[in-house]
Amino acid sequence: MSVFVDTGVFYAHHDRDAPRHETATNALERTALGRSGRLYTSDYVNDETVTLTRTRTRRFDDAKAVGDRILGVDPYPATVGLLHVSEELFEQSVETFERYDDHALSFTDAPTVALTERHGIDRVLSFDEDFDGPVDRLDPGDR
Repeated sequence: MSVFVDTGVFYAHHDRDAPRHETATNALERTALGRSGRLYTSDYVNDETVTLTRTRTRRFDDAKAVGDRILGVDPYPATVGLLHVSEELFEQSVETFERYDDHALSFTDAPTVALTERHGIDRVLSFDEDFDGPVDRLDPGDR
């Protein structure tokens, strides 16, 4: 089994003041311990998470820390595989975005769907219910 981790989970895990901090922390701990399989994310999600963190906290150090954690930069363990959006996958993402026009997917979400399809990733760990339907979403609050 494998799990793709979405932006909101990384952000809430990092920001101790976020309302979903404890939920995200528990979910990542469960998945990192192997209960849900190998963890993945994408360069798009990394970008979105670092940008969101910098915008909300207004602190470069927070943005750098969350990025380092995702990338497994010392002192953080390398627990998340980083998938990249190639030109071919970008084109597939455009098609995915258009195919699911009845969902409120962001354009960052479209590559997530495309990457899960391409790499056979089983579930997406996300607070975002817009993934329901296009992928099998694992709600971080599920026990």
